[in-house]
Amino acid sequence: RDGRGNYIILEAEGNGIYCGAHLDIDCFHRNPKDWYGEGDDMIFIDGEKKPSVHGTGTEDWVNCAYSPRQEYNAPYHGVILYSGTKDWPWRGKQTIYRYYIEDPIRFYRSIRVTIEHGHANTFSNDYSSTAYYYLSEPRRGGHPLPPVEDRLPRPNEEEYKPKKRTKD
Repeated sequence: RDGRGNYIILEAEGNGIYCGAHLDIDCFHRNPKDWYGEGDDMIFIDGEKKPSVHGTGTEDWVNCAYSPRQEYNAPYHGVILYSGTKDWPWRGKQTIYRYYIEDPIRFYRSIRVTIEHGHANTFSNDYSSTAYYYLSEPRRGGHPLPPVEDRLPRPNEEEYKPKKRTKD
């Protein structure tokens, strides 16, 4: 696995330390197995082709294994927003975090932190994130932000319904 197609949490160049991230997931489309948590985290350091850090699933990344169904907070990991229901446990917005304060991830030339959206990138959930890192000196600014209207959160109750295609 090379991380192609993964959601990118951080892409940075230079000498620095990656300290962690918040990850927001909006599950707006019902799938038979809609659990986002099997998406593996992958961290590529200094131009690696294969990640030197390859996790076993989103839920394991935040140290809660087996699908969190409630909010909880620990010093370095947790679920700070859970909006699932009994009938659809991963519906709506979820916010999770993981900090590497006691075990920061060091990089010398570059870092790319990614996570699959569902196992093998099978889901089309809406992801956003904030990465925390330090660089020894300023470098390129990353990807340009999309327009504000494209960054606004989806209303809580909006469910994605694919449009039916018509033949031309």
